[in-house]
Amino acid sequence: MKLSPAELSYLKDSLKANPPVRPDARKVAQFRPLQATTNFLPTANGSARVRTSDGSECIVGVKAKVVKTEQESDLINVDVDISGVKDNHPLPNVLASTFEKTLNQATPQLRKALKLTSRFSFKLFIDGLVLSHSSHPLGLLSLTIYLALLSTKLPLITSSTDDSKAEEIPVFHDDWNQAIPLCGELDDGWKPPLLFLLGVVGNNVIVDPSEEEEQVAEAGVIVGWSNGSVSAPIQMVDLDGSRTTGLRTSVISNAYKLVAEAGSEVADALDTIISMESADGQDEFTSSLF
Repeated sequence: MKLSPAELSYLKDSLKANPPVRPDARKVAQFRPLQATTNFLPTANGSARVRTSDGSECIVGVKAKVVKTEQESDLINVDVDISGVKDNHPLPNVLASTFEKTLNQATPQLRKALKLTSRFSFKLFIDGLVLSHSSHPLGLLSLTIYLALLSTKLPLITSSTDDSKAEEIPVFHDDWNQAIPLCGELDDGWKPPLLFLLGVVGNNVIVDPSEEEEQVAEAGVIVGWSNGSVSAPIQMVDLDGSRTTGLRTSVISNAYKLVAEAGSEVADALDTIISMESADGQDEFTSSLF
């Protein structure tokens, strides 16, 4: 919804205040209320669907394929499709490239869980579909990919992991109940990385900007969160296609501090969805993050 000049001026002044006053009364580090569902795609190794209070919705499916390790430089492939966006629009490719680079470079521990033998590994194909969105879809897509990877299970290998004794290709257990959780394979407590989308208004930084907030934001910032701390990327993003200004050092510092303080809370809230499903067989969870 496009705002009038008077509404834009009022909203911008409100968001520049200390503390910022957001139109939906959220705190600076608070996401919109969301509903999440996991493991609903029967043919996928992992899947998740996230819907937010403004009607935005995203689906992500994860499938695993056995490949020869020496022929694959990256073991994660990401593809993004956005409903209503033209095929030649750069946004889906930019999002896919951003997530693929983040997952492949920021998580070297993941190769251990994907390795089957010295010759063979699993390769993950992550397909994201943004069904609807009112604001920039990066944050929504990040939450959904995180949940989909947490719910991902890999079939249990039954053949030898020694290539000199193994079959030509690995053999797996037929019973899906014996499948091993992807994240459960890692002893160091690794979790998928998250990408936070922040809006910048004056010296203030807000998490998960709404459509109205994006209209007055001077710029957007993407900040990564991985393994309990801020990580790459930390980069600027244009939220509405018209911003040309750079970022002040103080703004980058504020963005870093905000994600450093809020990252673990967001990850814990998402982990709750998976733990509730594991404990009670519940596959749907509705809550406001934080």
